[in-house]
Amino acid sequence: MIQCIEIRNLWCKYDFSWKNLNPDVNILIGINGSGKTTLFNILDAMLTADVKRLKTFGVEVEITLDGRTVAFVPGMNAIALKNARGDIRYQKISTFDVPFRDKPKAGKEYSQLYNELHDIVYDIGGATPSFSDYRLKATNFPEEADNINRRIRALFETVDRLFAKTQKTIQIDPHTNHLIFIDDGEVIPLYKLSSGEKQLLLILMRVFLMEEQPYILLMDEPEISLHIEWQYKLFEEIRRLNPNCQIITSTHSPSLFGDGWGNKLVFVEDLISLRNKE
Repeated sequence: MIQCIEIRNLWCKYDFSWKNLNPDVNILIGINGSGKTTLFNILDAMLTADVKRLKTFGVEVEITLDGRTVAFVPGMNAIALKNARGDIRYQKISTFDVPFRDKPKAGKEYSQLYNELHDIVYDIGGATPSFSDYRLKATNFPEEADNINRRIRALFETVDRLFAKTQKTIQIDPHTNHLIFIDDGEVIPLYKLSSGEKQLLLILMRVFLMEEQPYILLMDEPEISLHIEWQYKLFEEIRRLNPNCQIITSTHSPSLFGDGWGNKLVFVEDLISLRNKE
């Protein structure tokens, strides 16, 4: 988990220092233009050892990660940063629903958000685990089948609980083996879900596939497209699916931290100071 983030020479005039991060939930808030997204992009580049992207920011970075310091300075190569970073479990969840440029060719139901959701549900043997990969483990590792099926039932209960007001329930279609929703007897495929429903399902799927392992989860303004009631419950549901997940997020929505998370708030303005030019 991350305990501290230090960024020097931000926009050539600021230093950023965020100390004593919580092991569970950390919420960064600030006005538009205060730098939240830039800070998240720098942190993402550090955690993925993306030296090329870090160089574009012109910064020096130090993070305390599981009690050790990982540093980046201009001129550092990717191998050195990867070695310093070591093995970590990390996810960044983007929140968007922007149509593909070739949308007419792909079909009117497709968007970047749907494509990402489709891959996380159905892609087998891809670079990142999918829900289909996870279900196959019950066949390939029968000794784990009971636990796998228990976790899938818990996921479906979470989804049904959050979708209760629209009366949709999640199921596996026994004929196609596809993930579907049922609404008053009507079958609703994934692409027919609203943007907010797709986004919520994507977040829950990604957290579910962490398999309750220690993870760092970075989310920039996850409330976009989410109903206020879902915002209110988001951290609770993420922590229920993976109690070992450290959430680092930014938001403009009071609803996101309204249910007992107010003590996790940090104002970005309190973390930034003018550089000492001496």
